[in-house]
Amino acid sequence: MRQGGAEGSLPICARADGNTGASVGFVTPEATRQKPASIDLAAFAEAALKVRAGARRPIG
Repeated sequence: MRQGGAEGSLPICARADGNTGASVGFVTPEATRQKPASIDLAAFAEAALKVRAGARRPIG
Protein backbone atom coordinates (compact mmCIF):
# COMPACT_ATOMS: atom_id res chain seq x y z
CA MET A 1 0.00 0.00 0.00
CA ARG A 2 1.28 3.46 -0.81
CA GLN A 3 -0.12 6.58 0.82
CA GLY A 4 1.36 10.07 0.84
CA GLY A 5 4.69 8.84 -0.51
CA ALA A 6 5.01 6.17 2.21
CA GLU A 7 4.82 2.48 1.45
CA GLY A 8 3.79 -0.33 3.78
CA SER A 9 2.03 -3.68 4.10
CA LEU A 10 -1.07 -4.54 6.10
CA PRO A 11 -1.81 -8.29 6.28
CA ILE A 12 -5.51 -9.04 6.72
CA CYS A 13 -7.08 -12.47 7.18
CA ALA A 14 -10.81 -12.92 6.64
CA ARG A 15 -13.27 -15.75 7.29
CA ALA A 16 -16.98 -16.33 7.04
CA ASP A 17 -19.51 -19.06 7.70
CA GLY A 18 -23.29 -19.33 7.36
CA ASN A 19 -24.13 -16.40 9.60
CA THR A 20 -20.97 -14.53 10.58
CA GLY A 21 -17.94 -12.97 9.02
CA ALA A 22 -14.82 -11.36 10.36
CA SER A 23 -11.54 -9.88 9.24
CA VAL A 24 -8.45 -9.45 11.36
CA GLY A 25 -5.76 -6.94 10.43
CA PHE A 26 -2.26 -7.26 11.83
CA VAL A 27 -0.49 -3.94 12.29
CA THR A 28 3.01 -4.60 13.55
CA PRO A 29 6.16 -2.60 12.87
CA GLU A 30 7.74 -5.65 11.25
CA ALA A 31 4.79 -6.40 8.94
CA THR A 32 4.42 -2.82 7.76
CA ARG A 33 8.05 -2.74 6.59
CA GLN A 34 7.90 -6.01 4.63
CA LYS A 35 7.19 -6.37 0.94
CA PRO A 36 3.81 -8.09 0.38
CA ALA A 37 5.39 -11.18 -1.21
CA SER A 38 7.63 -11.76 1.80
CA ILE A 39 4.94 -11.70 4.51
CA ASP A 40 4.36 -15.05 6.23
CA LEU A 41 0.64 -15.37 5.59
CA ALA A 42 0.48 -18.79 7.26
CA ALA A 43 1.66 -17.25 10.54
CA PHE A 44 -0.96 -14.50 10.31
CA ALA A 45 -3.65 -17.06 9.43
CA GLU A 46 -2.69 -19.03 12.56
CA ALA A 47 -3.01 -15.86 14.65
CA ALA A 48 -6.42 -15.18 13.09
CA LEU A 49 -7.54 -18.68 14.12
CA LYS A 50 -6.59 -17.86 17.71
CA VAL A 51 -8.67 -14.68 17.54
CA ARG A 52 -11.59 -16.71 16.18
CA ALA A 53 -11.27 -19.30 18.93
CA GLY A 54 -11.39 -16.55 21.54
CA ALA A 55 -14.43 -14.96 19.91
CA ARG A 56 -16.34 -18.26 19.85
CA ARG A 57 -16.34 -18.72 23.62
CA PRO A 58 -19.76 -18.73 25.31
CA ILE A 59 -20.89 -15.50 26.94
CA GLY A 60 -21.03 -15.68 30.72
